Amino acid sequence: MTTGGLDWRRVLRRLVGGALLMAGMATQSVWAQPVGYTGSGQVGPITPVSGSGSGSAVYLAQGTYDLAALGEWELLASFIFNAGTGAGNGGFEFLQGGNSFSGNITTRQTVVASLPGFEITYAVTGGTGSFAGASGFGEGIIVLTSLQGVSPFPYIEAGIMNVSVVPEPATALLMFGGVVALLGRRMLRPR
Repeated sequence: MTTGGLDWRRVLRRLVGGALLMAGMATQSVWAQPVGYTGSGQVGPITPVSGSGSGSAVYLAQGTYDLAALGEWELLASFIFNAGTGAGNGGFEFLQGGNSFSGNITTRQTVVASLPGFEITYAVTGGTGSFAGASGFGEGIIVLTSLQGVSPFPYIEAGIMNVSVVPEPATALLMFGGVVALLGRRMLRPR
């Protein structure tokens, strides 16, 4: 079926193909590769330790982190740590300007090069700005570099973070519109 030199079936097939392509792209992550990170900061109890020093306390950690290609981020984390069991859990948020991603953490006490440390697992459950709708995970090792004096105590951390971000619907619609415009221009161009 042609009208004025245009094959409308062909135009329709290309538009449907472009729509399917955009639907597939909308479900793909903007950033979903493992990224190494390093960080340092301070951690200390903000409530007294229960049970004569072997029980639980609420801790606050603050630090500066370098997430490879994503640049420098600030970390805020609060968690409950039980010195008797050597385990902890809580929440975290990485912040950079108007962007953030956050979720839950679990920790397990360990020793690294004869220094006290922790294995940490991040479960990313959301975010803001460019990281709205983020999900993913991360794993790392934290080493307390000194336990001298009073808290907060300095620490260093290194690990791998893998966070996926799906484009918001408005962005996907804008990308779809661009593809349709390019296809339309190409099909209407005189030959």
